[in-house]
Amino acid sequence: MIRSVTIIGMGRVGGAIATRLHERGVTVHSVARQDFQTWLTTHGSIGQMLILAVGDAAMPGVVSAIAASSHSLIDVVALHVNGSLRPYVLHPLASIGATLASAHPFQTFATDDASALDGIGWGVECTDEDWPLIDRFVHVTGGIPVRLTDMTDERKRVYHAAAVAASNFAYAAYELGRRLADEAGVPTDIMLPPIIERTYRNAANALQTDAPFGMTGPIVRGDVEALRKQYHAMPASLRITYRHLALALIDIVRASHHDDIIASMRRVIE
Repeated sequence: MIRSVTIIGMGRVGGAIATRLHERGVTVHSVARQDFQTWLTTHGSIGQMLILAVGDAAMPGVVSAIAASSHSLIDVVALHVNGSLRPYVLHPLASIGATLASAHPFQTFATDDASALDGIGWGVECTDEDWPLIDRFVHVTGGIPVRLTDMTDERKRVYHAAAVAASNFAYAAYELGRRLADEAGVPTDIMLPPIIERTYRNAANALQTDAPFGMTGPIVRGDVEALRKQYHAMPASLRITYRHLALALIDIVRASHHDDIIASMRRVIE
């Protein structure tokens, strides 16, 4: 069982994990950014796991500082929760006894609300020996461990890009919708949430059943004239975002239309 861990980094992800583990009876030693240097000079118990919840850019410096400290990580699993990094970024910690792993939550965190951890998958890279402990850790957080095998640096980056596309890129579309609704004088809080919520449910169902996404609109229909009118009706300041998103959608529906229709839609917005 998981009895005690130390978490370096108390941002949104680290904070959510700390809260959830505390709720489940795990002793959590939390180290915020401003406390890190002080922590390096102390000799308190680290526990079974040292969890690094810091950004990609900060990771090498944090790891080097820990490796150069007087801490011993014998019998400790050092684990980071970043999506695009492999476990070997923690390699300096092996010199002070740690075994290395990564476990990335399949989630986007707007806050440190621990409920974001409920029922989500985690992509795990670890040794066979450490798998039982990390499997237990993920289950204690409320998640589902998914062991990532045959990973390379490139595949890990593509894996992380999938998460970015499903979360951050979607916000680009939502923000464009908000600005266009404001321009049209329509209350965004009434117009857009039902569309976004239904789109999410449709997309989730399609992913779970391996069905096509249920898309609609002039690009999906191949209606060049409707697309032209829509594009030229909006403020010029919003057209660049619309253009990028529209070109991406045109590429996705390419197989559904004749080449001349695809070319005509591109010309309208380019």
